Amino acid sequence: MNTTAPDNTYNTSDRRALAWIAGAASLGAGAVHAAAIGAHAEHPAVVKTFTALAVAQLGWGALQLVRQSRVVSMFGVIVNGAALVGWIMAKTSGISFVDGLETAEPTQWSDGLCAALAAVAVIAATV
Repeated sequence: MNTTAPDNTYNTSDRRALAWIAGAASLGAGAVHAAAIGAHAEHPAVVKTFTALAVAQLGWGALQLVRQSRVVSMFGVIVNGAALVGWIMAKTSGISFVDGLETAEPTQWSDGLCAALAAVAVIAATV
């Protein structure tokens, strides 16, 4: 009888590495959102939105680094997935319910990086 794990499963070390990657990516995305707050000071709704995203991504990233569990990972998928969906909306059609983000804008380096980090966090937390 073969008692080894199938090739499609991850061992504890792999899961821990993925959790660290997800947490670090979320911390990076949260830092980019925090840095973008000042650049959008003329739009209070955008400031509030970016502040909430920064707090959520930074908080979840820190939690993921110290406490890995399925529940924590699922919360990270929700937080970073929502940020990613918001970025896609902002770049394709605009976000009509956030004053200052109503009009679609071209991708800039910093927001593209932020979206990529959120995507890494979602993928790593999902796996």
